[in-house]
Amino acid sequence: MEANLKFIATLIFEYFSVILTVILVIIVLSNRKEARATLAWVLLIVFLPYLGAVIYIIFGNPRLKMIEKKVKRKKDIRYEIASEVTDEYKLCLIGNLVTKINDINPLLCENLEFLNSASIKYARLAEDILSAKEYILMEYYVFRQDETGKFFINLLNKKLREGVKVYLLYDGVGAIGLSIKNTLREFKKLGGKSAAFLSPFNVKFFTRVNFRNHRKVAIIDGKVCYIGGINIGNEYIGDLLKGSDWIDAHIRFSGEAVVAALELFVEDWYFATGKDISNFIKRPEWNMKGDTSMHLIPSGPDEESSKIYNTIFTLINGAKKNINILTPYLVPDEPVVELLKFASNKGVDINIILPGKNNHPLVAAAGRSYYEDLVDSGIKIYETSNTMLHAKIITVDDRISLIGSANIDNRSFKLNFELSALIYKEKFTSTVLNFIESYKNASVLIDNEFLKNKKLYVKMFESACRTISPVL
Repeated sequence: MEANLKFIATLIFEYFSVILTVILVIIVLSNRKEARATLAWVLLIVFLPYLGAVIYIIFGNPRLKMIEKKVKRKKDIRYEIASEVTDEYKLCLIGNLVTKINDINPLLCENLEFLNSASIKYARLAEDILSAKEYILMEYYVFRQDETGKFFINLLNKKLREGVKVYLLYDGVGAIGLSIKNTLREFKKLGGKSAAFLSPFNVKFFTRVNFRNHRKVAIIDGKVCYIGGINIGNEYIGDLLKGSDWIDAHIRFSGEAVVAALELFVEDWYFATGKDISNFIKRPEWNMKGDTSMHLIPSGPDEESSKIYNTIFTLINGAKKNINILTPYLVPDEPVVELLKFASNKGVDINIILPGKNNHPLVAAAGRSYYEDLVDSGIKIYETSNTMLHAKIITVDDRISLIGSANIDNRSFKLNFELSALIYKEKFTSTVLNFIESYKNASVLIDNEFLKNKKLYVKMFESACRTISPVL
């Protein structure tokens, strides 16, 4: 009798496994994902039916539910901006295409600064925080509770005592320490407002865990804005004692473009908290113009089409002379790979600089599986030595710069909330190119000889990582 029960239980388990596998495979195929992503999910579900089902439910959502898209903005918080454009933008075909494709108008900024290290960014940000009169808005993917994090929390506490409003928005996973430790106890007592974006302690978290707020933004009094790739933490400065460096970049600017960042922060705050702070965070009453045109490009899984993906695609397609790419993670989809190869074959000089030492080895391995194909097409790939390159920069034709939080990978294109700035100023791009050139000269060129000598087991590991890269 007991043996019969075991047999029946096993039979039910196996039949249910088959039914579950068939249903989930149909769902995956109906979502019309990229072929590589579809294959990765199908293999996972077929070979690990129950575990695969759980992982797909948690990580497989292609985007946030439409209802969340509608709820994201409580009301229309768009500020009226009657923007002009510079001649450099008017003459830029790529810029006009970005405007049309993304349906985002360029804005003017001034006092634009390229901050080529975390130490420089932290010094400038601390100075601006200390000079704040009305409010401080900070939104970060990572906010450590180390010396750097505590330094900035102490600065914010000081401003709270002076009557300045402070809103701190942090990613629920990337900065989870702020939710589980007492770092913000004094901050909250003084009236500071903080919120976790998609908190792991929310009951809906497990259906949204794959969506992260990857933005790194600070806004002071609506007059000064910081965006880029540098989070808050000691590691972004580098380990000076071990001689290890961390390459990163941010920008600082003022002018009317700050208003677009304000709008985005208010939307993100409402998304995270359900509270509308637009009445407290108003556009300053002063003439906000500028001398440089830029697009502020937000992107996230709440969109039907990724604006950052559209922008990068347009940049590569529109390049005439050269493209320089700095990215910590290079895991493009096939259309981007083919477009890079096409651009190189038509004579565009393409340089891609990546970290030789990576903080995400599986993603790095997936990226290296593309090297041979790209190098064969004439694209030059460099890897830094004993350095974590974390800057996310693209320059095109020595005239345009894209700087922000987005990497060249599936996560930034489809899963993360990102923010980048596309800047139309040749003089500024020249400064960025000097930064790129300095690290390119100190990097190792990955040539065909290097790739041919790669061990077979390394190639197999890289190919395996490439297969599962859509779910990393």
